[in-house]
Parts: sequence; C-alpha cells; structure tokens
Amino acid sequence: MDNYKELAQLVRSAAGKAQITLMQGIVRKVSGLTCEVEIGGIAVPDVRLRASEAADGGQMLVTPKIGGAVIVGSLSGDLTQLVVLAIDHAESITINGGKLGGLINIEQLTQKINELVQAFNAHTHQGFHGPTGPPLKPAQQLNKSDYEDTTIKH
Repeated sequence: MDNYKELAQLVRSAAGKAQITLMQGIVRKVSGLTCEVEIGGIAVPDVRLRASEAADGGQMLVTPKIGGAVIVGSLSGDLTQLVVLAIDHAESITINGGKLGGLINIEQLTQKINELVQAFNAHTHQGFHGPTGPPLKPAQQLNKSDYEDTTIKH
C-alpha cells in the first residue's frame, strides 16, 4: 500500500462513523471566538474561529472580515460543531493572545529612527569659546533588514 492510501485509511479509521464535511459560506457576524456564517441561504450561528473552545493566553485567533468567504468544516458531519478552516480576508490576527501589542510598520519606524540619527549627528554643544567637549562619534543609519522579521508580514 502506498503512503497516500495508508494515510487515507488512517484518517477514515480515526474519524469513525463521522463524515468529513466541508462547506463554503459568507461571514455575517463575528462575536468573540465564534461567527455566524450563511451557507446556502441558511444563517448558521456559533461557528468556531479556533480549533478548540478552551481559552488560553497563547491562542492564535484569525478573525474573518464580515462579508468575506470562508471554508468551514463540520466536526459532526452536519451543520453543528462547525469550525472555520480558511478565510479570504482577515479583519484581525491575534497571536499569543495579543499581549505584546500590535506589529510595527517597518518603513515608518526606520524613517523615524533615521531622522533621530540625523538630528543626533548634526547636534553640537557650543560654549562661549567654542565646542564644550570632544566631538561625538557619528551614529550610523539603520536598515530595516537589521531588525525586520520577514517570516510574518502584514
């Protein structure tokens, strides 16, 4: 038996009598960890946005945009126990419970830091008879590649 057939057999046996059901719908409302999805003209409430219902500080929550298309899967084979599996448009993404705040806009941050570097390099202290101390070593301009993590983009 090849690996794909073996995997398919393992998935079928793990699912038991439950059927794997996928549906496409449109998000109509979002409330906390659930949303309401319209599927074939039927409004289905309490569709989960995360794999589990357990609340913890390390959660990742992708909140779909209202009016956007989603793919939902059923854990029971019918319209109960639905969970969002994929979305077209995200309203927000919260990683690790959001405790570290928002992501930065790297271009604007680099520009502001370099403005500060330029002001620092142009600054001199002048006394009554000239400079009051030895010149400071000039600061170097920063490049966003010095501190940008390109594995997560927004």
